[in-house]
Amino acid sequence: MAKVMGRRSARILALILALIMLGSVFAYVMRGGQIESRHVKLRLSDFREYVNLTPKGAYEFEYVNLTEFAKLDPTDDLRIYVNGKLRNIVTPIIFSRNILEIPGGLREIYSAKYAPAISLYFVNCGQSKVYFARESEFNYKTFKIQVRRGIGLIDEISPLIVGYTPLVKSSIDTIDNRSMSCSNVYGYLKRINGSFAYAYFIFGDVAKRRLTSENKSVSDFFFEGYRYNYQNDSYEKLWALHFLDNFFFGKMNESIRIFGYYKFENYEDGFGVAIMGDKNFSRIINAKPRILTLKIIVNETK
Repeated sequence: MAKVMGRRSARILALILALIMLGSVFAYVMRGGQIESRHVKLRLSDFREYVNLTPKGAYEFEYVNLTEFAKLDPTDDLRIYVNGKLRNIVTPIIFSRNILEIPGGLREIYSAKYAPAISLYFVNCGQSKVYFARESEFNYKTFKIQVRRGIGLIDEISPLIVGYTPLVKSSIDTIDNRSMSCSNVYGYLKRINGSFAYAYFIFGDVAKRRLTSENKSVSDFFFEGYRYNYQNDSYEKLWALHFLDNFFFGKMNESIRIFGYYKFENYEDGFGVAIMGDKNFSRIINAKPRILTLKIIVNETK
């Protein structure tokens, strides 16, 4: 069972989270007890919408919700797991105190990976003013891009967008042309309910190559998310897939299930969601739903 922090402690921790989690990667700075705000021209609601401004070509996506993270005790297994994921997501080329400083603290980090460029990051820090050690800046369409050694940053969008400058420019292009973005996956993400401490997803050809059965592609969209369910005091892993051909989630006998509970739902368009839960996080890490397929055999009459 997770150890949950008090509300006041969680709020304080959310503000100084960067110091606790990443050492010198971020710093929380109070200026006269107040945090300066920045001007924002465009605001996105949550990570599901971030794909709409993510340029095509990304092959892997990760997301960390630091607000959910901060609710958990420092010794909690889910928190330790997410902390490890976060350390792998961020890069000191960007997330270093002498380069990027966010006085208001962090709420969410979303990463889209590109080869061979560094990841493109969407960083939710609310309305907090952002301090970036820029070497130059230029206007692109209606936005200002700050630049440091090939890294571009836009703070006029919430969440702020930072990464390889050409990718940052391309993210602005997607505002007027959604076909240049990963928006085709938004239709699946918006069907996944609830919040997550950590999530990972892939789609398209990447998913087809990685998710196979007997050399046959199982799905063209895969999502895995981890969270804590406070209603029943359990950890949960959620899988969402858009199945190809005749694959679908199926029932699982309790005799072979190594975790507490399992529920799933399949939809007519091939989309399916499965939730696995247990009070022991170590069981959730290895938990997998049951995926079945229909085989149609036609006997030819002689």
